[in-house]
Amino acid sequence: MNPYDYYQIPQMPIEYHTYVPVDQYPSYAPSESVNPYTTNDPYDPNRQPQQLERRVNQLERQNERQAREINQLQRDVAQLQRRLQRVNQRVRAIENRLHIPFTPFEGEF
Repeated sequence: MNPYDYYQIPQMPIEYHTYVPVDQYPSYAPSESVNPYTTNDPYDPNRQPQQLERRVNQLERQNERQAREINQLQRDVAQLQRRLQRVNQRVRAIENRLHIPFTPFEGEF
């Protein structure tokens, strides 16, 4: 009688030293031959969205970085244009004060 209602395996005599042919052993090797040089299908539905997500995040960060760099370069250009305008105004004032006629630059001083 079984007090805990567990199934008990019927006791059978086990002979531990009997010979079993190799053909009867369970085989854990794959039954078909595996070619290690074949590549898997590149479309793996479980994996590609993660790759796309990482690529999209990388491109977004690159885009933001380039936008910040463009804004910085535009500020630099605007600052240099203001400086050049002030320098040109000073040169014109000096030319007028010294009565130097305006001659366009011809490659010679």
